[in-house]
Amino acid sequence: MFNRFIFIIILALFSGCSTMSIPSVIGGDPSSVESKISSSIDKENEVYGIGSAKIESSGTLIAMGKAKKEARDELKDKILSEEKIIFNSFLINADPYTKGILEPALSDLKDYTATELVQKSIEKDSWVEKNEAYTIISISKGEILSESQNIFIQYLDDITNKFQTIKEGVSQPQ
Repeated sequence: MFNRFIFIIILALFSGCSTMSIPSVIGGDPSSVESKISSSIDKENEVYGIGSAKIESSGTLIAMGKAKKEARDELKDKILSEEKIIFNSFLINADPYTKGILEPALSDLKDYTATELVQKSIEKDSWVEKNEAYTIISISKGEILSESQNIFIQYLDDITNKFQTIKEGVSQPQ
């Protein structure tokens, strides 16, 4: 299997990736891209990223890779925006002292969660239009909430265990 994969990569490199077939659409205007988004994404229940890249001499495969990277970066930014609201909601009932303990870690927790979610995202559509490659990826808002809760609870469990260890050390008779 691995040798077959290597063979395909080498073949693609030597052929300039121009022979690889990727679905294409006739058009190129913004309404065409918007119609692709509308047909692929449930905007109320999903967060999406779209990426595009000009097809240059390296071919369609490389352009698709660049488009996917751009889509992932955009998706991560949008996930981070969603998470800001979610993680702040976790602290609504926290007292100022507890917030002071948790808030410094929120940036790292949100970034870690967003990175995990981008890896779980689904490619909804990809196409070539007027010498440009496009990709749309998405993740459900429910998955963002679920993963954010999971990561936050894991973090709380971790610091609770650390405090428990300190407490047990202090409670030991000397």
